[in-house]
Amino acid sequence: MPRLPSIRPIRHDNDDAPRLSGLLAIIFWCACGITAVPLAGIFTLISVLGPQAAWSAIADSLSAPGASSQMLRFGLFPQVVLFVWAIGFVILTVRRSARTRALTPVALVVWLIVTAFSQFAIRDLLAPDGLTVGDLAALLPALLAQGVGVAGFVGYMREGERPRRYYRS
Repeated sequence: MPRLPSIRPIRHDNDDAPRLSGLLAIIFWCACGITAVPLAGIFTLISVLGPQAAWSAIADSLSAPGASSQMLRFGLFPQVVLFVWAIGFVILTVRRSARTRALTPVALVVWLIVTAFSQFAIRDLLAPDGLTVGDLAALLPALLAQGVGVAGFVGYMREGERPRRYYRS
């Protein structure tokens, strides 16, 4: 039987470039998921109802009067900002843009502010007498936990060795 020649791996010019790995890869794949889920929901709605009916259903639910529609609108604001952050993070990471380290932390801080506003607005909408100190006590642990997560991301993107090497800076 003839002997087959060995196959050498193809060496690319940028083999020395850092690879997407570790915590940066986890954040990237989470951002991909944050991007994919709303798109899948919209495409599912379109496939079930058709394009015209889907857009009509979305417009009707967002423009309807009442407390439940108002809560829906307040609840969607942070999701839209997080979606914008995620799609920006994915695009900038794929491009290895040096701006990723500066732009995405700012966008996540904006998300934190929007989500805090939305949580207080929903709570105010539900409370018959308006916001109280008890409402603050109920919302504060979740807001602080989100703040810690955002601060960790900001610090990692600013000081982390892997983001510094991965993005062209």
